[in-house]
Amino acid sequence: MISDRKFIPPGKKTIIYTLLPVAALLLVLYGMSLRKDKHTFPVNIPCRGSMIVEAQYDHQRAKMVTSLYFSFLDNRKILVSLSGTAYLYNEEGKLVNRKTLLRNIYYDYVQESKVTDTYSMTSRQINIDSIDNMDWGISSLLLINSFFLTGHTDTMVLKKYDDNTMLIESNQSPFALCVFKKSF
Repeated sequence: MISDRKFIPPGKKTIIYTLLPVAALLLVLYGMSLRKDKHTFPVNIPCRGSMIVEAQYDHQRAKMVTSLYFSFLDNRKILVSLSGTAYLYNEEGKLVNRKTLLRNIYYDYVQESKVTDTYSMTSRQINIDSIDNMDWGISSLLLINSFFLTGHTDTMVLKKYDDNTMLIESNQSPFALCVFKKSF
């Protein structure tokens, strides 16, 4: 009986049988690298969050409600944008002053510990919008130093909990939960 099948010559069989496992191994390694990149931190997707701060020192009581935008940039840089309102109250709880916050802070960062997700962040540039009227007194009550002092270094813990959220905290307490939103 004569078959219409065409047989692969023995030399080509050896090449094919050698290349198939190599190609499969490369695909597996590529898939593992993609999965590893998916969970790497810092991430290249910006996140947004809300920050509410209440402070009381001696006779002063203040509150700030702020929106926060946080993004890792290239070359070990971070951008933090803040916009919101700060309120200063007297001893009786009456509003005595209201301030507007609108600024971008550019940081250089160093990861101090991968185990604890600790970063040293130094504010290199602070761009304050013309409507931002936060003075030194209320800034020192409500903001961390690097939010209003250029060149100041703050230590922060940036904990990425899952693909969608990151907690930003100082060494005293958490101050923002940031939600990642992928842009399409």
